[in-house]
Amino acid sequence: MPNEEGTKAATNHLADRGCRRIAIVTGRASDDVNMVTRRRCGYLAALAERGIGVDPALLFSLDDASMEAGREAARSLVDSGHEIDGVVAVTDTVALGVLRGLADRGLRVPEDVRLIGFDDIPESGFTVPSLSTVAPDHRWMAERAVELVAQRIRAPLRPTVQYIAPFELMIRESTR
Repeated sequence: MPNEEGTKAATNHLADRGCRRIAIVTGRASDDVNMVTRRRCGYLAALAERGIGVDPALLFSLDDASMEAGREAARSLVDSGHEIDGVVAVTDTVALGVLRGLADRGLRVPEDVRLIGFDDIPESGFTVPSLSTVAPDHRWMAERAVELVAQRIRAPLRPTVQYIAPFELMIRESTR
């Protein structure tokens, strides 16, 4: 999964659209290397490359990656009084909740806050506004997985290899 690369591209896209107070709504920080930590790294790398300072108040951690958690995160971000003009959501499911939470507080997407998710779930194209997102190439990942299993069967001692799937930014209404 292109966790770091995809989130970095998503964050850069928001910066390209003029955002400078970009929040991330993600899972809990941990010492483990996982989807959450990799996506957080991509977000931080994009900010660093752009010379945008990291505001800890804009790093919002969730206990679970649900729509309700995304909604509550957006409400809390707005209620905190910290200005935001962009949000990177750890998943599209979370982004859908963020979209609702921003609306609950009277903010419009993309006019007041631009929003981008990750995964390109089918619902992303049907929301109002439609959700910009990182679309990983799932077919490519499945083909590599099958290929690697077959290689491991043929050569059990073969060294491990890491691949990073290609992805596409699906630019929709939420960041236009």
